[in-house]
Amino acid sequence: MEIKEICKQIYKKHFDFKLMEEDIGTWCLMENNDKMCVPVEYAHNYVVYQNAYFSDVYNSLTDISLVIYNGGMAAGIWPLGIFQDDSGYQITSMTGRGGIISPLLTESGGTVKSKRKLLQKCMDVLEEICSRFNIMTFKIKSILSDGGRISLWMQMFLEKGAVCRGINFECFVDLSLSEQDILSGIRRTNKYEIKKAYRLWNHAIITKCDGRKKVEECFEQFRELHREVSGKITRSERTWNIQKEAVLNTKDFLVMLYNSEYRLIGGALFSTTGSACSYSVGAYRRELYDQPVSHISQWLAIKHMKASGMRRYYIGTRAYAGDWNHPDEKEIAIGFFKEGFATSIYPGVILEYRYGQDPGPLRGSMWFQ
Repeated sequence: MEIKEICKQIYKKHFDFKLMEEDIGTWCLMENNDKMCVPVEYAHNYVVYQNAYFSDVYNSLTDISLVIYNGGMAAGIWPLGIFQDDSGYQITSMTGRGGIISPLLTESGGTVKSKRKLLQKCMDVLEEICSRFNIMTFKIKSILSDGGRISLWMQMFLEKGAVCRGINFECFVDLSLSEQDILSGIRRTNKYEIKKAYRLWNHAIITKCDGRKKVEECFEQFRELHREVSGKITRSERTWNIQKEAVLNTKDFLVMLYNSEYRLIGGALFSTTGSACSYSVGAYRRELYDQPVSHISQWLAIKHMKASGMRRYYIGTRAYAGDWNHPDEKEIAIGFFKEGFATSIYPGVILEYRYGQDPGPLRGSMWFQ
């Protein structure tokens, strides 16, 4: 029996549901819910992109993302996938952080009791999938941005013996602040570089409002620049097409930077939901590495996000030399750059849950593995 059919049978024991691919409209309505600031990892186009990207990385990957219903109404969306590599099967939410599972996304409200009941069903589903595919372990992550409170999702896993595997630090911009307040919080050297960049470069923000012809033309220029800077083709044409269609159909956008002769010198792509944004990919000419190119692309993007009514911008991880996952010098340098634009940095706690195993041996050595 195919992986997807096996998972559907498991789901049926616990939920009324439809797979994401069967109910794209409802999924998109939830990701654009104005009552919530939905992280980009829940965006339909983002999940489709991650599926396409990791399908080229792993031996196999099956999207089992689902919309959960309660009383005939959509109650939540949950990005999930099962991939297979040389070590066997793993379960993930395809967030680009391999093996980390995002929680079910639901609207705020409801009693703790009702939330626990629904989340327990999700946990039961994960355990059944682990049992069926001989998956020994998976990770979950929660960013402590709500006054430092851990989520109910994490609390329930801790109660079942999950162990903290590490902490990362995540950079955000609060877009509800005024433009002046955001600018005043930017690192002083970055502000100088932004001011300098305005004198050096021309720029354009490319959105669906520019029309298909313009978007396709600019996207192809950006893609070619990325190939040129990388020195090779780093991923499939399919993944680029998915991102291009997202610009054409959602709030996703490109920042394009040109020199005085209107030669493309840099660009960055930003992914969105209805109210949140994240940095996706950038490409900048290597000969301009000491010039303020990426600085101005970040600032122009932030200004566009505010103008578009978004509430939160996730820049990325601020890596440190002593982090549990041992970042390299390049990751640390990029993290330092991102930190210079953040209005807030929150800890992201990563838990590991080992299915069917005594968690005891993990305790006491969690920081050193």
